[in-house]
Amino acid sequence: MIEDYENARKLGEKSYRHDVIRGRYPYLPALDYILRNRERFKEEKVGLCEIPIALICGTLTKGRQEAFAKNYMPLLSAESEFALKWINLFDYQENEGIRDPVKAYEFMGRFYISEGNKRVSVMKYLKQPDILADVVRVLPPENHESKEIRIYYEFLKFFKCTSIYGIYFSVEGYYDKLAKIFGMNFKSRWPDETIINLKSEFYTFSRLYSEHIYGNSLLMFGDAFMIYVETFEPDSLLNDPDDVIRKNLGQIWPEHLSLLEKLKRFIS
Repeated sequence: MIEDYENARKLGEKSYRHDVIRGRYPYLPALDYILRNRERFKEEKVGLCEIPIALICGTLTKGRQEAFAKNYMPLLSAESEFALKWINLFDYQENEGIRDPVKAYEFMGRFYISEGNKRVSVMKYLKQPDILADVVRVLPPENHESKEIRIYYEFLKFFKCTSIYGIYFSVEGYYDKLAKIFGMNFKSRWPDETIINLKSEFYTFSRLYSEHIYGNSLLMFGDAFMIYVETFEPDSLLNDPDDVIRKNLGQIWPEHLSLLEKLKRFIS
């Protein structure tokens, strides 16, 4: 509906003004601009998988870059052909459900869309958590002094065994620690039940943790999740009622404050 497009556009304009006032680039970033010489980086096909929409942060090339604000909301006039296509996708999602996967490039755990930006915009407007994507991974240099890249390669071991995107840490060794907590290692694929439980536990934790914090850094969520499962055991997030989990979160709040201080440079 055109009303929904206008509402989405208002959200885009708000994001655009917010960034302009603060002297920040107000449009979607493009991976080809970030990497400059992407052809020098190794790529590997991940294939079809559900990816968290919160991890989609830009486009592959400049193309439609300036049709969206940084929050993926549209900026073009409601009379444009772009708006008509957006509205048609919105109606299709409401009536049928969008099934065609978008095409995405993943770099350092974030996604850049090469086909399907309007689909992402519609799904983000509708607050959908995930979207089906055909993913290609762009690999940073493995022999690198960067702590973030070293942790990313630890994540790749974790991903190979779980196919889970979204659980990220800022501390080296945390993926090994998480595996031990669940009685697992990275020598083979984890059992489906373990993967399903881990996803459910992280979802429950993120839902309740987000009630009490400002910002949406996935690094912050991952590190805080580690504090929780080390203190209370993962089963708490499967079996305990929300009020008990909220109480547990209160008990680890001093460690949480220390975490926030440590992650200041990651949090926007």
